[in-house]
Amino acid sequence: MDFVRTMLTSAEDLLNEWFDSEFLKAPLARLAAEMGVPPSQKNLGIGTIMMALRHDPGMARPKGGTGALIQALVTLVQALGGKILCDQNVEKVLLDGDRVAGVRVAGGTEYRATKGVISNIDAQRLFLHLMDPAEVNAADPELRERLERRIINNNETILKVDLAMAEPLRFEHHHHRDEYLIGSILIADSVRHVEIAHADPALGRIPDADPSLYVVQPTVLDPTMAPAGKHTVWIEFFAPYQIAGLEGTGLYGTGWTNELKHKVADRIVDKLAEYAPNVKTATLARRVESPAELGERLGALKGNYYHLDMTLEQMIFFRPLPEIANYKTPIEGLFLTGAGTHPGGSISGMPGRNCARAFLHSQKPWATTWIDAKETLRSLLNRR
Repeated sequence: MDFVRTMLTSAEDLLNEWFDSEFLKAPLARLAAEMGVPPSQKNLGIGTIMMALRHDPGMARPKGGTGALIQALVTLVQALGGKILCDQNVEKVLLDGDRVAGVRVAGGTEYRATKGVISNIDAQRLFLHLMDPAEVNAADPELRERLERRIINNNETILKVDLAMAEPLRFEHHHHRDEYLIGSILIADSVRHVEIAHADPALGRIPDADPSLYVVQPTVLDPTMAPAGKHTVWIEFFAPYQIAGLEGTGLYGTGWTNELKHKVADRIVDKLAEYAPNVKTATLARRVESPAELGERLGALKGNYYHLDMTLEQMIFFRPLPEIANYKTPIEGLFLTGAGTHPGGSISGMPGRNCARAFLHSQKPWATTWIDAKETLRSLLNRR
């Protein structure tokens, strides 16, 4: 019962229950709010628990950055005879009766599927934008409306700032130690500070009066990611995808312009400089990506890189909807994976692994069941 209560409460309430120091509660609230909602929102207690997993079992970074992980996967696929096509924008998922038949990409080229199609874009784009409504309705007459009305996206996404630096950040007013830079740096002055940072985007406001930041300097841990002696920094700042009052203007009608994104970035750097003054003198170059640009690059609907908010009612067997939460869809041979499926966003590989098992089970159910049984038995014996 206590566990259920914890799941239904807010991150702020949970932190107040266990801790007294604002110095500790503020960054923990900032981590919990990575789920995409303010720390005061009920049923976000899971956010505090999930962020604890960063310490146990912990997190890892591939040497060379995320790009190195991608290259390793590409190499593996190619070594097994697979072929990877880039810059092939899918325009339509093709059906043959009640079964998926393949995809058509921009330019009209069609790729036919012999065993099935696995999609790692969000369910709304898959079923509402890439498929014929009549075909979806034939498979499940309620699915389209449920996708439109049940999935929650609170308008919060990210403005990202990348810096090329001549030297590492130095927190000279805060008893600087180089090992501070190995992990993630949280700029969160108070729980209220974090609350504003995540409440404003839902209302279409940019919370840049006193920005709360998530900062990473990966080159301290992995010098291979920059020229010798140089460093990189990336800053994550939560911001609205659609700016209130600016609908229909700017990039993709979101209100974001180059001038505005750099104005916000200036304020972000000013805030970081309050902690690490040398960020201004050591910066060699800067790149700013607005929420509209991030959404376009990732192909994320409304810029939501988690596909849909990671709140309790949209997690586990509710993600993205109960009827398609097991990676299968009402279309025979069409499978769904990615951040919009369990267990959600971040780079874990788990949505893909789970979907792969569901796909393989559909091809050879008895073989997959036998493999699962052997793994379960081996795990039990290892525990003994």
